Amino acid sequence: MAFVDILDDAMYSRIKLIVETKDRGVFTGIPHSVDDFETDDERLGYFIEVGDHLLSSVYLDEIVEIKDSETEAVLSKAV
Repeated sequence: MAFVDILDDAMYSRIKLIVETKDRGVFTGIPHSVDDFETDDERLGYFIEVGDHLLSSVYLDEIVEIKDSETEAVLSKAV
C-alpha cells in the first residue's frame, strides 16, 4: 500500500501512526490534513497531529516507513 493511501485511511479513521523519516526522525500521531504545498512550495506532505493542537509536516518524499502505533506492525516501507 502506498504512503498516501495509508495516511489518508488513518486521517479519516483517526488512527495513530509512527512515521519514520530519512533525516528528521520519527513522528507519532494522527494524520490531520494534507499539507498541499503550504509549508514547502515544492513538496507534498501531511500535517501530523503530534500533540494537543500541535501539528508537524511530514513530506511524502522523506518517509522511510509507516507503522501502526498500537501493534508497531509495518504498514509500508520505502523500497
